[in-house]
Amino acid sequence: MRILSISCLVLLSFSAWSETVKIGYIDTQKIVSNLPQYQQSVDEISKEFEPKKQELLDLFKHIELLRVKINTINKSEKKENLQLEISKLASLEESFKKETEFWQETMNNNKIELLQKIELLINNTINDIAISENYDLILYENAAFVSDEINITNKVIERIQNPLP
Repeated sequence: MRILSISCLVLLSFSAWSETVKIGYIDTQKIVSNLPQYQQSVDEISKEFEPKKQELLDLFKHIELLRVKINTINKSEKKENLQLEISKLASLEESFKKETEFWQETMNNNKIELLQKIELLINNTINDIAISENYDLILYENAAFVSDEINITNKVIERIQNPLP
């Protein structure tokens, strides 16, 4: 009995000495989608690539017109021009494919760079909040349940939009 009493007393004293753990949670997707810096940068990237997009659309229309022309030649008796037009079509299709892939890859690379900058901004902000408000642990992604009490997503968004002096 004496051992049980001493054990209970020791356990109670440990809980009295223990500190509370401050935990936070952030929804990174919500942060990224609510940052005006991100939306502005995406708009700038889109504007930058708009002329190339239009150029590719024009080339696609030209390819479609050439296909119609080939079908007309194929149905008529003028088969001497058919091989030349088919060769032009194949060349234009290959050029369209290469240009489209290059354009898409370049645009994706720019968006990846943008996301990396935003990610760095978010991480620095989270670190600042964690240090200034004494958080022990901040989690993100894949939580089954998060109470409003520990969800600091809006706090991170506000801090990024209105940095402290």
